[in-house]
Amino acid sequence: MLQLDTMTMMVVLAAVSFAKLLIFYLDSYRRTRTDVARWWCASVACFCAASVCYTIGQAEGVSWLMSVGSGVMAVAAGCMWIGARRMRGRPALVWPLFVVGALTTVVSLAGRSVGDTAPGQAAWLTAMGVAIAAAAVELRVRHSSQWRDVRSFAIMAALAAGYFLARAVGVLLLGPRDPLFLSLFGNGVSFLVAILLLVSATSSMTALNNAQRTAQLREQATLDGLTGLLNRTRFIEQAEALLRRSRDSNTVCSVVMADLDRFKAINDEFGHITGDAVLQAFGDACRMTVRTSDLVGRYGGEEFIMLLPSSTASEAVRVADRINVVLAETGPLRGTGRMATASFGIADTSGGCAGLTDLIARADRALYAAKDQGRNRTMIGDGQAA
Repeated sequence: MLQLDTMTMMVVLAAVSFAKLLIFYLDSYRRTRTDVARWWCASVACFCAASVCYTIGQAEGVSWLMSVGSGVMAVAAGCMWIGARRMRGRPALVWPLFVVGALTTVVSLAGRSVGDTAPGQAAWLTAMGVAIAAAAVELRVRHSSQWRDVRSFAIMAALAAGYFLARAVGVLLLGPRDPLFLSLFGNGVSFLVAILLLVSATSSMTALNNAQRTAQLREQATLDGLTGLLNRTRFIEQAEALLRRSRDSNTVCSVVMADLDRFKAINDEFGHITGDAVLQAFGDACRMTVRTSDLVGRYGGEEFIMLLPSSTASEAVRVADRINVVLAETGPLRGTGRMATASFGIADTSGGCAGLTDLIARADRALYAAKDQGRNRTMIGDGQAA
């Protein structure tokens, strides 16, 4: 039989939850500020607030404060569930938190008013058990590479949910003062389970947030910050690999060089904010036009580059023309009355297994031919009109 002093466990829960809240806020939430981290931070804060209510209520004999603590503890478990939902990109359902928290508090107050704590205990234990079980299910069905970061918490949540639900049944069948119930499900044991759950949850979420932060930094290192397209270095790396696979499979690839028309004049006359808007609009037009297998990158300044696998030069022309159509559909640049356009130069591997450097050079010559002939047009190879 495990006997734990309830007051001591309340104080420990308050201290641990406050320390975990401080560490999680400073180490994880402030660095990422993700919606997931926000809900987990709210959960730890509610655990801290509930434990303070329990401690003061027990020490001072304020029964209504302990009832409020029960409601806040149920909300804490609900925040865990919402945090798990947000990890899967599912919407946050906030209204159940208020409903469950209010109902738990009311049931507990009603029971204590007649000297019976069983209904209130059953209410908050059931709310805790269901919410934590739901969080465990949300985490388990992810089946993603991030599962290892939350596995320990998902297991602990499942065990804690089983314990809280069993305790809810026990308090209704045996009563809160039954010796068997106190031995198996005493308040001290319940607070110990809550402490273990809290430690497991914050440790797992800290690890997950750090992993997501690392992934974000890795992504930022490969993407152009303004357009969201591949940066030049990453494009060259991926294009070289894609071109090698094209050679092995004996398929044709096309390289497209694109340059925004009169971009310097736009920057000089209307400012860099307008120039940035043109760059972003072109990046959006590319994403709306190319296939998922195509590579698109910002080559430098107002110049962009694309590698289209399994595409001949004539097929690449249709892609370039479509990009200009999508760009035109965005309408005149705000405050300028001008339409943004681009010129394109295209080269493909149909004449032999050209290297990436040679393809870029040929496409670049075609691009300059397009600009020399009036801009807002596409040229193929060494000056061949599209």
